[in-house]
Amino acid sequence: MKAVRLAGASATTQQIKGRVLVHDLGPDLRKGAILEEKDLGRVRQSGEVHLVELEPGDVHEDAAARRLAATLAGPGLEPEAPVQSQVRLVARRRGLFRVNGELVDAINSLGQISVFTLMDGQAVAEGEEVAGCKVTPVAVAGHLIERAERLSREAGPVIELLPFKPLKTFVVATERLKPKARDLFRAAVTAKLGWYGAEVMAVREVPRTGDAVAEAYREALSSGARLVLFAGASAIDPLDPAYAELPSAGGELLQLGAPMHPGSMLWLGRLGSAAVVGVASCAGFGRNSSLDLLLPFVFAYGRADAGDLLRLGHGGLIESAAGRRFPPYS
Repeated sequence: MKAVRLAGASATTQQIKGRVLVHDLGPDLRKGAILEEKDLGRVRQSGEVHLVELEPGDVHEDAAARRLAATLAGPGLEPEAPVQSQVRLVARRRGLFRVNGELVDAINSLGQISVFTLMDGQAVAEGEEVAGCKVTPVAVAGHLIERAERLSREAGPVIELLPFKPLKTFVVATERLKPKARDLFRAAVTAKLGWYGAEVMAVREVPRTGDAVAEAYREALSSGARLVLFAGASAIDPLDPAYAELPSAGGELLQLGAPMHPGSMLWLGRLGSAAVVGVASCAGFGRNSSLDLLLPFVFAYGRADAGDLLRLGHGGLIESAAGRRFPPYS
């Protein structure tokens, strides 16, 4: 790129045509505009004008942003049109948003290129902006874009949007619920699971006894459930039938306790091929808690993985972090 300084009043068509404006000359002639003959009048109304002349291999900011966005965009992600060299990527379906943070760092380290995203591991809705990219100057050397593209091909994907699987879900509660509490529990379960497209096969309220819980597990297995949600187990009692009956039913306890609050008493198990996710009480379904951070992983991968749960400790201070990303300046 070659920087060009002009005295606007004496500028000629030859001096401006095809060159790129690096500052605004009014609301309809903004930085990044490739000047044409028709823009000469506006230039001549200005004082000093700064332009950039593109040299072989240089890529204009909008074209560079489009190429970066194409590098980032995978299934379910759609780039919007560039605005001032910036392109946003939008989710075209609900899903679990995953980010390769090291690859984002590597691309941003190239210089003059910026990639920015939501936090890794978020559940996103259709139409939500999940990432953006831009170049800082009005044009960049083409080899920078090529290196970003090569990094993505060799170590990517940079970002992904994993679709949710409509898991068949069986719900078990070992709490004795009053009618109002029962209605609230069922409404919360229906709303949360319905958002993922889950098929709720049954909601069973059973006594906290070994026989009753074992029978519930057998019913869940025979019904073909891929997810069992369990409410009411005591996380501090190793003899609670929720855990004690898992092995005899063909399952195992994977993780007791979650590195998050609220919801630190959440637990995770496996029953055959089904994931088992438990919360301490039915009320845990009606508030934002660790359950809401784990379920996106379960519905995206269709599995029970203790690693997914343990990884959520970074950002697990849910109560304090929810809705606040900026310092409390006041």
